[in-house]
Amino acid sequence: MTNQELKDLLETSGIKFAYHHWEKPPKMPYGVFFDPYTENFAADNIAYVTIRHFIIELYVRQRDPAIENRLEAVLTGADIYWDKDAAYIDSERFFQISYEIEV
Repeated sequence: MTNQELKDLLETSGIKFAYHHWEKPPKMPYGVFFDPYTENFAADNIAYVTIRHFIIELYVRQRDPAIENRLEAVLTGADIYWDKDAAYIDSERFFQISYEIEV
C-alpha cells in the first residue's frame, strides 16, 4: 500500500489526514500517519515480503467514540488489523489516539 492509497483510505472516514505532519493543521479532528520502520520477511539475504508498519495519529479536543469508531470501521473494512493507544497531551490540550497497523 502506498502512502497515497493509505491517505485516501483514511480520509473515507471523513477525517483529514497528512503524511507525517501538518504545516497548518485544519480544525479538529484531524490526523497524521507515518511509517517508522519495516519488518520484512527474508531468506537467502533477500527481502521477499516488505511489511511496512504505520502509525496513525488522530487528534481530538475531547474523546469521542463516534469519531474513533468511524476510523476503526474504515481500517477493519479494509481488512487491516490495528492496535490502539490514547494519551492526553497537556502542553497542546488535546488527545492523541494512536493506531498501529501493518501493510
